Amino acid sequence: MNNNASKPAAIEARSKIAPKKHYLLAIASVIFIVAAVFFLINHTAIVDTFKGIGYNPTPDMLTVKQSLQLTDEGTRIFNATRPLLASSDDFNSSCESHDEAVSVLGCYTGDRIYIYNVDDASLPGIRESTAAHELLHAIWNRLTGLEKSELVPVLEQVYSQQSGNLHETIESYPEDERIGELYVRIATQITSLPDALETHYAKYFSDQDKVASFYNSYIKPFNELNNQITQLKAELDALNAEITEKTAYLDGRVSVFDSAVAEFNRCANIAGCFSSEYAFNTRRAELVREQQSINAENAALNEIIDAYNQKAEVYNSSIIRSTELQNIINSNSPTTKIEE
Repeated sequence: MNNNASKPAAIEARSKIAPKKHYLLAIASVIFIVAAVFFLINHTAIVDTFKGIGYNPTPDMLTVKQSLQLTDEGTRIFNATRPLLASSDDFNSSCESHDEAVSVLGCYTGDRIYIYNVDDASLPGIRESTAAHELLHAIWNRLTGLEKSELVPVLEQVYSQQSGNLHETIESYPEDERIGELYVRIATQITSLPDALETHYAKYFSDQDKVASFYNSYIKPFNELNNQITQLKAELDALNAEITEKTAYLDGRVSVFDSAVAEFNRCANIAGCFSSEYAFNTRRAELVREQQSINAENAALNEIIDAYNQKAEVYNSSIIRSTELQNIINSNSPTTKIEE
């Protein structure tokens, strides 16, 4: 037997190896990071979704909402701001910063939308236009700085092509509010916009042109009255100048005529003042013709005065109607419905 034969090595007892958990932790970390990034990217949308839970608009508010034809994103922001159609007292309490002499139709404050409940058939679309206006303020408030900066050039381009009321309105805003207000008013007042704006507004409204039509519908009576008042005032001023001129001219003729008649009567009572009966009759005929001419001139002047008075009546009625319309949309004034 070979005593040098090798022996099997002794086998040492080994402890159990614990399962590796590192990969599980890695997966959990990735999921957490993805969730965190998703939340950061969609933070506003998520918050808005929760804000809108439980919002139940009144039937009138629901009609307004449906009329705006909002997209899913537009609907989410609309619900988050929980728009309310408010009576004058409630509206003034919620939108307390406005001047009593100024008609304010809505406000966006504390991420809530309040709309003065103007319910008058003579102003169709006013609540829809106001709701869209305030909703766009809420949307602008949610845009990133990059999104806003990308919109500025095209907003300015559209603005440069406009005139009249839009310019007067925008120029009244401080510089830090100007672009935001321009963003809102372009969407709610102007149709046929550049593609960049059409695409942007389409994120919130299925039909931006329809949104603008609401403003154009309710503002139409105001524009028609303003145009009528402006035109009538110009016509009245022209007629008044003509009346003043013709009155002065006629007064001068009457004064000369009265003196001539007085002289004729004086001379007629003095024997031999007229050289002959023919001279008497000739002078008398001249005075009669002058009187007829003056009467014709006076009749023509009265026609002008009648025309002036008729226009003045229409002008005054237009002023009254304009005041009534302003009272209807002013939450600080008694609401008076206009008789059609």
